[in-house]
Order: sequence, then C-alpha cells, then structure tokens
Amino acid sequence: MEKENFNRRDFIKSSIKTLTVGGLALSALDLKKLFAEAESKSPGGITKVINLSDYPDLGSVGGYVTIGKVIVIRKSESNFLALSLKCTHKKCDVEYNGSSFECPCHGSTYDGNGKVTNGPSTKNLKSYKTTFNSEENTLTINM
Repeated sequence: MEKENFNRRDFIKSSIKTLTVGGLALSALDLKKLFAEAESKSPGGITKVINLSDYPDLGSVGGYVTIGKVIVIRKSESNFLALSLKCTHKKCDVEYNGSSFECPCHGSTYDGNGKVTNGPSTKNLKSYKTTFNSEENTLTINM
C-alpha cells in the first residue's frame, strides 16, 4: 500500500472546504428556523384553541389561568380576556393578584383589563382576541 503525501497546503485546503460546507449547512438550519419564527409571528399568525374542560379554573367568572406568557381571565359567562404577562416598559414579567397586575421590576401597575394605572409604563398590556364557542366549550386565542 502506497502512502499518500499530504502536505500542509493540502491540509489547509481540505480544512477550509470542510468548514465552508459545515458553515453553509448550519446557516441553512438557522435560516430555516428564522423563517419559521417569522411566519409564526406574522399578523394573525398563532391561533391557540383550548378546551375549557382542561382548565377548571376558567369554569367560573373571575377564574384565570396562565398559558405560557399569556393570562386568560373569564370576565363573564361568555367573555374572556387574554393578555400578555410582559410589562410594556422593560418586558419584565408582571404578576396578577386576581384584580390587577404589577410589574416587580419598576413598579408599573395595570388594572384587571390590562390598562396602565401607574407608570413608568405608558402602554397597556398587549391583549389578544378571544372567541368563545359555548357548544364545544372551547376558547380560541389569536396571538
């Protein structure tokens, strides 16, 4: 068996080719992820349908649950409110006490409907459209 002569120049060329191909493959994966995120965040993009039977706390008026970074509050028999739990000032997580929201980072407060009652925040909590289907006992949240 004959030994191949592999010099420094060949090694560098081979390494550059390998790194280029690997970099392109990783870039393609990242671009795919980037486009997937952009599509899911496009206007009217994410729609979440929840079965209220799976969330007993939403069975009565005033009940609420958190789903990820969103809180869903039952305001009446057929009306629900879905709000982001991110403060509009510096994006800290707000806390809900059953009637209002407070940001522990800088003291902003919001009423039970997500409207600013005390700054430094000047924008209301982001709200999402909800649609209640009483026949199927489901709630659709458009995020």
